[in-house]
Amino acid sequence: MTFFTDRWTIAEIGSNNTILVRKSKNNILLERVVGDTSINSREIIARDVLEEYDLGIDIMNNIYILYQSKEGHLVLNVLKEKKKEEIQLTSEPLPEVFELNIIVKDKIIHIFYLIRISDEEMRYRIYHYYYSENKWSNHIIEEISVNKVLNPIRLMQTDKSILLLYYSNDKKIELKEFSMDKLVWSNNRTLVGTENDKLFLDVLKMDNIIHMTYGEFISGSLVIKYNQFSYDDGEYEKIREQHISNEGSPSYPNIIFYENKLWITWVELNKIMSRSSEDKGMNWEPIIYMWKGSRDIDFVRYKYLTTISKDNVLLEHSFGSIYPEVTFMGFGPLDNVVEVPIKKKKSISIPRI
Repeated sequence: MTFFTDRWTIAEIGSNNTILVRKSKNNILLERVVGDTSINSREIIARDVLEEYDLGIDIMNNIYILYQSKEGHLVLNVLKEKKKEEIQLTSEPLPEVFELNIIVKDKIIHIFYLIRISDEEMRYRIYHYYYSENKWSNHIIEEISVNKVLNPIRLMQTDKSILLLYYSNDKKIELKEFSMDKLVWSNNRTLVGTENDKLFLDVLKMDNIIHMTYGEFISGSLVIKYNQFSYDDGEYEKIREQHISNEGSPSYPNIIFYENKLWITWVELNKIMSRSSEDKGMNWEPIIYMWKGSRDIDFVRYKYLTTISKDNVLLEHSFGSIYPEVTFMGFGPLDNVVEVPIKKKKSISIPRI
């Protein structure tokens, strides 16, 4: 039926507490999920919210909901069991923020966002604020330029650092690393730098490997690509790059590890498509799957958070149904799929003179 691009977030907090956070008009709603899929309660967490919000959780199962109010202030709601605290973080209103993100790591709150600093040149500045020992500190991480579309930023955590992946322009994907010991950002490192325009971005870090997926325009059509990098104490090396989808109009790729398979899922013509690898991205199955159930339902792209350690499941984003049941789609048992062949690129034969 229809793919909605609204931001929805699912968080597993402990073994018996799953919440769903979403916007409805100008309000942020928190819904509690019981059993596997059913919604049993709903409450309004915040009213009069601008476009951006994000959700974080910590190891104590506290919930942090960050948003920008209509007055331009950043506001943080902290939910601790039955206690709720609302904190206005800014003393002066900000211009509209984009790509608002919150991470709670080692009891330190990290906030990231972008602000447009030049309308004529379409330039944005990436900010990082963190709260530790009862004070806020801030960094201006980078300035980026945009020709057409503002692409997402992505954040990953290691034991000693936070990794930020972002587009410095429509073509280059960069990486910077924030040291939790030194509290400084590294220099930028270009991971992808071809001259084609690109869209979207999703990443996973497994052990010392970074798995990345994004869209790239090739001969006027978009294709979903996969890159794999080794990571060792600030050093990165590309291991593999591969086309995953056919050329056409694929969008919003996600990368997921589930039951010993690596999956890339995406949307095409309002249907969920995917492709899998049994050896963590070194080789990909020579077939694309179209998930039949996605033709008959409305679905969204969920952000997923959990405090539960799972050996065989790792994901940051997934497509899923909305109502009456909340379920992820696009990976797992292949009992409701249609196989789609991978189109081979036509070669041009030029006769010898």
